[in-house]
Amino acid sequence: MTKVEAIKKLMEKNDGLASWSLIYQEIDKYYPNAKKSKEWKAGIRGVLYRDIGKTFKKIDNGLFALFDFNEQKYIKRNKVFITERLNTITMRIGQSFFRGLLIKNLKICPFTKIGFEKLLIASHIKPWSESNDIERLDIYNGFIFTPTYDKLFDNGLISFKRDKTLIISNQLDYQTRTQLHIKNNMYIENLEINGRENYLEYHRDVIFQK
Repeated sequence: MTKVEAIKKLMEKNDGLASWSLIYQEIDKYYPNAKKSKEWKAGIRGVLYRDIGKTFKKIDNGLFALFDFNEQKYIKRNKVFITERLNTITMRIGQSFFRGLLIKNLKICPFTKIGFEKLLIASHIKPWSESNDIERLDIYNGFIFTPTYDKLFDNGLISFKRDKTLIISNQLDYQTRTQLHIKNNMYIENLEINGRENYLEYHRDVIFQK
């Protein structure tokens, strides 16, 4: 078995997906000599990257899939491995998968209009810990923000109405609002609301700090 075949086999055993962490941890089960050299990780990365577009494809930073992997079919199949019973590796795969789907769908932070992927964070509207398996991977349960706005939203310091207007918590001081150039009832033109209404209602009722 070649290294490409070993990585492919590993992915097949994990629903067609694998993160670097999972590959590094599991590769020697399929290719026993994989970790013999001092630079074995670099060797594995080189093998995988050379076959991007043929055997594999990149889903997100550090997350890869078989070339014929179908994201929507994966979700509909509901063969979800992200539950509280599973380990950190699979949880990270799920979160990274969710981020990749959101970036493809939304593309930019609605506040900054930044689309540089390394600066974008996938923010769950209904938090991961409160969501069921389907909600955790539902692209309508998320926004893409740059870090400052992700932190504001995640901590309930901002939220949104159905008409795309901003709600700001009384806990966020005036000086900070001024520095961020935000104000109550500010219209966020690039915010994608459609399909997210119910999740946002939960965010306003449960997460938002009045």
